[in-house]
Amino acid sequence: MTPVSSRVRRLGRGLTVAILLCGGSAVGSPGGSPAFAWSAGHGLVDQTGRAVDEARFAGRLRLVYFGYTRCPDLCPTTLMTVTQALDTLPPVLLARLVPVLVAADPERDGPAVLAAYLDTFHPTIVAVTGPVAVIDSLAAAYAAPIRRHDGIVDHPADLFLLGPSGGLMTRIPATITPDALAETLRSALSRQDLAHHDLAR
Repeated sequence: MTPVSSRVRRLGRGLTVAILLCGGSAVGSPGGSPAFAWSAGHGLVDQTGRAVDEARFAGRLRLVYFGYTRCPDLCPTTLMTVTQALDTLPPVLLARLVPVLVAADPERDGPAVLAAYLDTFHPTIVAVTGPVAVIDSLAAAYAAPIRRHDGIVDHPADLFLLGPSGGLMTRIPATITPDALAETLRSALSRQDLAHHDLAR
C-alpha cells in the first residue's frame, strides 16, 4: 500500500468518527435526549442475577445494544464487532466504558442463558434482562421499538453510545467496522476526558 492510500484510509476513518460523534446530542444537555432509565427496583438484572440500576454505570460511557441469543446473524455479528473493537482498547479506556447487551427477548433470555451466550464475546460485556415492559421502555426511550411475533424478535440494529448520565451521544450503525468503532470509542472517551478537565479547572 502506498503512503497516499494510507493517508486516504486514515482520513476516511477520521471522517467516519467525526460524523458519528457530531450526530448525537450533547450528554446531559438541557433539552437534549432523555437518559436511559436504569431504575432500581424495576427487576433488571445482569447475567449473574445481580440487580442492575443507574449506580452500576455511573460515571462511565455505555455502549448499548439490544439483541437476543437466538438471533441467527445480526446479533452475533454485531457483538463480534464490539468484541474486536474492545480488544484494541487499553485497560485504562476499558475501565471507563461499559458495553451492555439488553435482552430483546427477556422471557427466553434469562441470566443463565445470557451468561452462556456471552462466553463467546468480550468479558466486559454486561447483559441486562428483566420484565418485558421495562426492556421495552428502555428501547422506546430512543424510538427503537422491539416487536415480537411468531418467535421472531424485531429489534433495533444500531448500537447506542450513551454518556455518563445516560444521555444519547450517538447511534452507531451495526455495519460499522471494528476499527472504526474502536476509533469512535477512543474519540468519545477523549472528549469525556476534556470535559472532566474543564470542569475541574
